[in-house]
Amino acid sequence: MNEILKQRLVGALILVALGVVFWPIIFVEQDSRPLGDAAPIPERPRVDTTPLEPPSSEGLRSSPKILADPAVELAEVPEQPVAQAPPATLKVATPKPAAKTRTEAPSKPALDADGVPIGWILQVASVGNPDKAEELRKRLIEMGYKAYVKKIKTDKAVLLRVYIGPKFERERLESIQPKVDAEFKVKSMVRRYIP
Repeated sequence: MNEILKQRLVGALILVALGVVFWPIIFVEQDSRPLGDAAPIPERPRVDTTPLEPPSSEGLRSSPKILADPAVELAEVPEQPVAQAPPATLKVATPKPAAKTRTEAPSKPALDADGVPIGWILQVASVGNPDKAEELRKRLIEMGYKAYVKKIKTDKAVLLRVYIGPKFERERLESIQPKVDAEFKVKSMVRRYIP
């Protein structure tokens, strides 16, 4: 087939395809009817703004009485025998000591050059065994301290450090430091808390 004839046939096919695509856009009248009837806007609801009477206090219960000493509360609970559990597995619940109420206001935290409060932690111990670190953390929590473990990588080994804190008042950590040192036979250090 002649090369010119091929080009003319391809050109004619392209023109026919363009005509099929653009014919409805140019020559067919668009449907100008609305798609649906417009819904009427409802009227604004009427709201009753008359004030309500306050409820009566009849039938209301008072707040439960709080005992100051948790040991008294435990003593009033009657003992019930447990027939299914062997005596060796029973645990006696000991009341936790009540937290001491502060008599003075907390001191305002010191700020560093960036305006961030300076916090302090008590580094209790550095151990290599994860089980020992977790056991120490649990014992500190049982004593009423907020304790956590942080993994530290050194050139020689991976250490687990057990901390108490953080606190914004260094004096609070220094006051518990002798008790922690005596309990665990360690030489703890008060250090700056860096998250």
